[in-house]
Amino acid sequence: MILDCTSHESTKASLIQIFNTTEEKLTSTLKSLSIYNSDDQSPEEVTYSSICDAFGAPSDEVSVIWFHGTRVEDEKHIYHQGILPKSSARQFIEPRLNELAKGLESSGENPFALSILGKQGPHDEGPFAFLFRNVAIHAPGFNRSYTNVPEMVEDISGSLLGENYKQLVKRFQEVSKPCVVSFLSESKGYELPHALYYLKLVEDGELELEAGSAANTFFDSEGRIISSDRIQAIELI
Repeated sequence: MILDCTSHESTKASLIQIFNTTEEKLTSTLKSLSIYNSDDQSPEEVTYSSICDAFGAPSDEVSVIWFHGTRVEDEKHIYHQGILPKSSARQFIEPRLNELAKGLESSGENPFALSILGKQGPHDEGPFAFLFRNVAIHAPGFNRSYTNVPEMVEDISGSLLGENYKQLVKRFQEVSKPCVVSFLSESKGYELPHALYYLKLVEDGELELEAGSAANTFFDSEGRIISSDRIQAIELI
């Protein structure tokens, strides 16, 4: 079974299948829940435990579709290389930004210097992804818009041009296209509570984007490549 939070409709359909119930029963149960009265459980944990009490825990293994926001010049490379962790992606991005920076002048200090310093270490990072597609695209609240500009692009641009980094970011945006890459991964157990909490919020009247922002959770591949055979789609937006 697959948890697919592409949309409100796909999220609901996934959860109906995973918990082997009907739309009417799932919706009515969610609406009846009071999820903010627990001192030792988060709202998503309360929602999940209540749904398991009502319908039983999932009987089959669950896989999850995740949504990775980025910008690409040629999306075909992702199908060949997969989605790369930070160190591997930098080997492609940094030379390209050096090319794009030709003719631009550096001025002042790198505004991301402290942030970059905090990221130093022997461990690799990413790739990262969002549980909800609309959060990956619209980046509401405190979520970062990786489809507007990947964080690494800003970091390298700041290292190259200092306070003039926006000039290089603009050049990168002009030659690249925003996209969302969806891929499949085995569930680690924390995704279903967030999906159910999202559905609960929508059933209670929250807008879908606001509900996605409140209920969202993240995937971290911890330095391992997302291989191309796990990719479900590359969506240009």
